[in-house]
Amino acid sequence: MEKRFQYKNPKPRCGGNLSTRWNFTEPAYRVAPHVWNVAGQDDVAAYLLDTGEGLILIDTGYEATLYLLIDRMWSLGFNPRDIKKILLSHYHGDHSQGVRLIYELTGRKAEIWLSREDEVNHQRTKDDTVPMPLLPYEVTNFYDPETPITLGRFSIRTRLTPGHTKGATSFFFEDTDEETGKTYRCAMHGGLGTGQLKPGSVAMERELNTPDDAVRFINDCLEMSNMPIDINMSSHLNQTNVDENMPEDTNDYTWFVADYSWHDMLVNRAEEVMSYYPDRYPDLVRTIPTL
Repeated sequence: MEKRFQYKNPKPRCGGNLSTRWNFTEPAYRVAPHVWNVAGQDDVAAYLLDTGEGLILIDTGYEATLYLLIDRMWSLGFNPRDIKKILLSHYHGDHSQGVRLIYELTGRKAEIWLSREDEVNHQRTKDDTVPMPLLPYEVTNFYDPETPITLGRFSIRTRLTPGHTKGATSFFFEDTDEETGKTYRCAMHGGLGTGQLKPGSVAMERELNTPDDAVRFINDCLEMSNMPIDINMSSHLNQTNVDENMPEDTNDYTWFVADYSWHDMLVNRAEEVMSYYPDRYPDLVRTIPTL
């Protein structure tokens, strides 16, 4: 099959099968010169950035799969104690459930970052047990779109991209391969699940979303789809069908250089939400299909 990074409806995957999570494992794989997905499972990504002056982790995955993340880090030669910053894309447990234990591993020294909007959601739902319980954690830093997050070789710009949650945050940075001299524009969107924008859904009610939030999500996706991005770091593997497009050489990040991927993923998600509102978008014609 020809490689094609394209949104695919989720198959049975780790998040829905945590009691047998060992059946849904993935190796660590390199997605950019100094970036790896170390989540260790086929559902939620957790990106490790080697800044040269310490490590940054974007999202943590599930508490139940944290052993896989730690194993994948050690397999690459990285010590979890060297994580300096934990950046959470949003407050949902599948992205944040491991944050407290990683914080403890660092000797309670790592910074924990979240948007102000999702800190409100975090506090509102912190005692909920559905869809999953969370160990308590305290946010130490909030994103500011005007101030990049800097450490070592990385300067990470953030953008509030609400819809999946009120405070979903996307990340943008450049990464240079010292051997080739090539610099790659990398991005990770903060939340592309669209059930939270579907009228009448429990998920939409839980996130306190309105049709206006759906319109903003659509407009943001279409605007951002025109950004020139070389490497699309999907926050869930199905968003770019990574599971069926895993490179044979998991150290070959150039496999993930695909300048169409970011555009196609965002347009696909915008069109999906547009389909929920036929009265507002009566002339919708899908241009980027879902696999």
